Amino acid sequence: MEKQELKKLLRSIKENEYVVPKEVNPYELSLLMMDYIGDTDMELRDRLILSNLSTWIMNGVLSHNEVFDIMMIAIDENHLLKGLGMVNDSVFSRTFSVEVVGSAIYRHRKENFLSKSDIEKAFDAVLKSYNEDIDVRGYIEDKGWAHGAAHGADALDEFARCEEIGYKGLKRILDAIYKKVNINNYGYIHFEDERMITPIKAIVERGIIPTEKIEEWIRSFKNIEKIDKYPEDLVIQMNVNIFLKSLYFRLIDKSEYENITNTTKEVLQEISLFKNY
Repeated sequence: MEKQELKKLLRSIKENEYVVPKEVNPYELSLLMMDYIGDTDMELRDRLILSNLSTWIMNGVLSHNEVFDIMMIAIDENHLLKGLGMVNDSVFSRTFSVEVVGSAIYRHRKENFLSKSDIEKAFDAVLKSYNEDIDVRGYIEDKGWAHGAAHGADALDEFARCEEIGYKGLKRILDAIYKKVNINNYGYIHFEDERMITPIKAIVERGIIPTEKIEEWIRSFKNIEKIDKYPEDLVIQMNVNIFLKSLYFRLIDKSEYENITNTTKEVLQEISLFKNY
């Protein structure tokens, strides 16, 4: 099926509240969508493919076996790991495939159909991509959202809420978010901080990692790796500052997290460039 024909079909399905036409096999169409999920056409990739495919996965249009197949495709070398370490259009394959993985884990959390080994395989792939991807651009002119830091965090949030992911896995998520926040080559200006806070909140809510360990993790943000170069030092300072402020305000209304918010406030005060003004 040619791209324009695919777009026309997906538009009609979306406009019909994602109902699959009788003459369409949703699994076969999903496989075709995975072939185009990294396309630079923002309407096709984002508004049509991701919208239709994630809805079908989460709402039960695709069977458990079909969701498993799609998830395995999403984490392969031609999708989640395609072009890893490069800054080019391959970013779209990675950042939209990871949302497909997140949708699959969401479905699993509701219906419990994936094996622990399958979940761990997907988790390892998502973490590898998130940790090694240096292309963190948000919105790219004429091509739309890449948003890797945010999309990856969406998937990590689903894993953080997944009962098969225990203490060690949750700690790996904390480490991955820490690494993604502490960069000096790109300033997060598209609410990436809020999306990265969401898996952290999920980890806190699960209560598996003791509060003291969460506080230690927050204090580690004081170790901002400056290189005595402008604007790089200012960029990383801003990223850390915005992230911690978002964490503080996300948890401040919950009294049970008072120790965490107090620690966050202390770190913010310590790293502030304006603390003496």
